[in-house]
Amino acid sequence: MQKKLIALAVAGLVSTGAFANSTAVTVYGVADLSFDFVKTSGGVAGSQTGTYTRVSSNSSYIGFKGTEDVGNGMKALFQFENGVGADTGAMFNSARDTYAGLAGAYGDIKLGTLTTPTRALGGAVDVNAGWAGIGSSAALTNTSGFDTRQTNTAQFTSANFSGFSGALAYISGENKTASGNPAKADGRAWDLGLNYNNGPILAGLTYANGKARDGVDSQTKNTRVAGAYDFGMGSVRALWNQVKFENNVGLNSKQTTWGLGGTFNAAPNGKVIAQYYKLGNVNGTSNTGAKLFELGYEHSLSKRTVLKAIYARINNDNASAANFATNPVNNVLAGNDPSGFQVGIRHAF
Repeated sequence: MQKKLIALAVAGLVSTGAFANSTAVTVYGVADLSFDFVKTSGGVAGSQTGTYTRVSSNSSYIGFKGTEDVGNGMKALFQFENGVGADTGAMFNSARDTYAGLAGAYGDIKLGTLTTPTRALGGAVDVNAGWAGIGSSAALTNTSGFDTRQTNTAQFTSANFSGFSGALAYISGENKTASGNPAKADGRAWDLGLNYNNGPILAGLTYANGKARDGVDSQTKNTRVAGAYDFGMGSVRALWNQVKFENNVGLNSKQTTWGLGGTFNAAPNGKVIAQYYKLGNVNGTSNTGAKLFELGYEHSLSKRTVLKAIYARINNDNASAANFATNPVNNVLAGNDPSGFQVGIRHAF
């Protein structure tokens, strides 16, 4: 009864214009669901997962955002965005870009959980909407952790100047253990990106550096170059990424990923999507690489609703266990090759 009264009170406030002078709020989101057939093959005899079916929510989400003019050419802005497990009905099951900030003529600064430059560039050249689904290139590019959203982050993003823009993110070492001991806080990191996006051309360069408090001065260094060109009937995309792991006891390594992708408008409302990514061996270690292949078709029913059919496969070397980034296949062991076919619908609102 109490919950009903509270709900009625809130509804009454909204209907009577109690918030008429507050920031205008936009509700938005994506419902992306598919019916999948997935399995693993290869690897040690008996380690494979037989074909099984599932309904998958491919990074569905709901968000609330708004701005307020605060004068002198400045705007306050905010966003609360959370993942939705549309296949299970689970609400707010993962944190997405959530922040508050200020924007002006030269750019904006945000505080919160953010997509930093490295992740933004990777998603920009992937052929999948929202960088989601079984064919997402993040399966092989996220070797450093910078392809995930970063918590406790401050980021400045410049305005666009004739196609050029830049962004700098500082990821603080705020996270603490359950005991709250600040001496066990995570290390700090930063992520820098420079982009050109004008007409049919997109190009970007990012560099990220993270330092851990582990007693051996461990550092993760990630360099990424990517671009895309839209030629009207379709597009071509490319990415090169290298991550280096270094510390002061000489345990250093690096691993490189590269990929090519493209789209082709095969019909007035339909397009073919395809991409190939290769993860190289960790230097000095054999059989630690993997390959990703994706081929799909998307048919637009409207500007906001798309039907899709996608096939994707990862071929792992004997010592690699790469898996789909979105909704991984169960029990993938070193040398197993996950593959899948999905048909689905994506609706944006």
